Formats: sequence, structure tokens, C-alpha cells
Amino acid sequence: MAMRPIIFHNPKCGTSRNTLALMQASGETPNVIEYLKTPPTRDYLLELIAQMGITPDALLRKKEAPYKELGLDAEGTSDAAIIDAMLAHPILINRPIVVTENGARLCRPSETVLEILDRPVTSFVKEDGETIHYGEPNPNVSLEELPNIDADKLQPIDVDALIAKDAPHHAPKILILYGSLRARSFSRLAAEEAARLLRWYGCEVRVFNPEGLPLPDSSDAEHPKVAQLRALAEWSEGMMWVSPERHGSMTGIMKAQIDWIPLALGSVRPTQGKTLAIMQVNGGSQSFNTVNQLRILGRWMRMVTIPNQSSVPKAFLEFDDNDRMLDSSYYMRLVDVCEELTKFTWLMRGRAPYLTDRYSERVEDAAALSARVNQKSD
Repeated sequence: MAMRPIIFHNPKCGTSRNTLALMQASGETPNVIEYLKTPPTRDYLLELIAQMGITPDALLRKKEAPYKELGLDAEGTSDAAIIDAMLAHPILINRPIVVTENGARLCRPSETVLEILDRPVTSFVKEDGETIHYGEPNPNVSLEELPNIDADKLQPIDVDALIAKDAPHHAPKILILYGSLRARSFSRLAAEEAARLLRWYGCEVRVFNPEGLPLPDSSDAEHPKVAQLRALAEWSEGMMWVSPERHGSMTGIMKAQIDWIPLALGSVRPTQGKTLAIMQVNGGSQSFNTVNQLRILGRWMRMVTIPNQSSVPKAFLEFDDNDRMLDSSYYMRLVDVCEELTKFTWLMRGRAPYLTDRYSERVEDAAALSARVNQKSD
């Protein structure tokens, strides 16, 4: 008998309401548990954390008053203390949590739920009016926004030729990072050009603005820009890194963003198995120093870096007065990179956990996690 999906819901939360509505729009009739009235038991909470593959801290809602009142913001707070606090104050449990036969997720943003639904909707309008699309070219990105494209040659992605059997069909989630703060930054313009193409290919795209991001080690991970970057890294399924080349290398702004993305959050590696595309822009002649360095960093972050890459020489000549990239072989290479990144992200869908499953990381299983967090708190 098929399992009835479960949602741990707070009806006062917009994200929770959108998640429930997405489930219902996808044909599900979930068991709705208002967890503030009926909180999970300790054993079930530990089981949910293990199923989601996150740490207790990642499930902790830090905006609520008990977070600071109980001293949970202190450095070195143990997992056991966090679990104790969540059980005593269920408002500290972040929401919504959804459990289906396909897994469990903390659904922030709400469309995360589509990863574990059997028949996710292809489009949905959130309460705030935002429309999200899944697994098909985005109708909101017209070819008029891509004036250099040959419409006869631009082909939608054949998702079924790539995706694993029974994998969810939500839109690939791509995070783009660029490496300059200049008012007219060519890495930003290239990133924006790539975002338009990726959205046409059906991806959901977020472009991170590095302005205000502190240098690594000059602040803690609670800094708003650091928290934003890390949340986007966790949200994404793939990334594109676009850096200028400066003194034969990537910029410090580019490297700082990558350095703020941790290799591990507890037992979770936020970039492992995710796809990566790399690109550089040059003030002078064409170079490949920066993309080579970015490729090394992608391997270090355990990402699946696509074979194609882009390097744009004399970038100041490749954009018009409206900050749009001109038609050239460099633009065609950018289209190639976006198409390939989308294909590889679909290809990894449903396969990444198996391909990145390692003996050393199987040592701490759910039982070990339970034993660790059940230690007595001070």
C-alpha cells in the first residue's frame, strides 16, 4: 500500500502554506500535522533528521525568541542541546518538513517538495504571485530576450533522455556566482546573459550579488550575506562560476565566495554531486588560467564540472551599449555551456546520491547520528 505523504505544517507560515498547496496541486492529499500542537517524539525527530541528511543545527529555526534566550547561538552548542530545545520549544523546529515514499525534505523554498513528489505540477503560482516552472522551457523567457539566437537551432532539453527513472521533474536549480563589484562588471553581464539562457532551458536561476560579503574569517557564518550565500549553495543543484582574470588568476571576490561555501555542514557536503560550469572574462587577450583554477576548485568541492567552458577575450568589445552580449563565436560558446550545464544537471538528477556514495561516508549512519545527538546536554 502506498504511503500517504506527511507534512509538518504551520498554517501561519507562507512557505508552509505554499508547500501544502504545491502538494495538493500535484494530486496529493497529505496527512497534515500541525507540529506546534502535535510535535514529533524524540525518536521520530532524530529519524526525520537522518532521513533529510541534515544536522540538527540546519533544522533549527534561529529567528524565534527561544533561540537566543536558551543560548543556542553560543559557539559549540551540542546537537543534543539543540534536540532538547526543539522538543521543549517546537517553534524552534523549522518548517515545513515533508515525508513521502521518495524521501524527506525541509521544504525551504517551498518548491523543494517537488523533488519527492511522484507527479509534480509543471507550473505553480505562489501566494506572492511568483510563478515557478518545472522541467520545460520557461514561457516567460521569450526569444525576443535572446536576439542573437537562431530559433531553429535552439532546442529544448529532452529530459526523458537524461533523467533517472522515477526521478522528480522539477526545474533544475542553478546558482550563478560572479567575481567583480565594478559598476559595469563584465563578469556580471556574462552571468546575466547566462541566466537568461538557462531560464529559457527551463532552469530556476538565482544570481548572487557579492557586494557586502565579508572576507573569509573576518566574520562568522551568521553574517547575513554569508548565510544567504550558504542557503543558496544548499538550495542549488548546479552552479556557474564566472570570474574576471586579474594578474593571471581569478579575483579575490570570486575566491571569497567559494571559500565561504563549506566543504561540509556536519555530515552533509553541500556541493558534493552538484554540477558546475565555469567561465572567465578577460580584459586583454584570451587566457584559460582562471577557468583552469576554477576547474581545480570544482574538483576540490566534489562537484561534477562539465567538459565545456567559456573564456571571453577583450570583454569590453563583446557587449553593446545596452549591456547585452554581441553575436559572436564567444556568445555561441556561452549558449553551448548553458545547454550542457542544463543537460548534465538533469543527467545527475536521481543519480548523484549513488555516484557520490563512499565507504568513508557510510561510517556514520542513522544509528551513529542518534547516539551522538542523544548525549546528555549540559
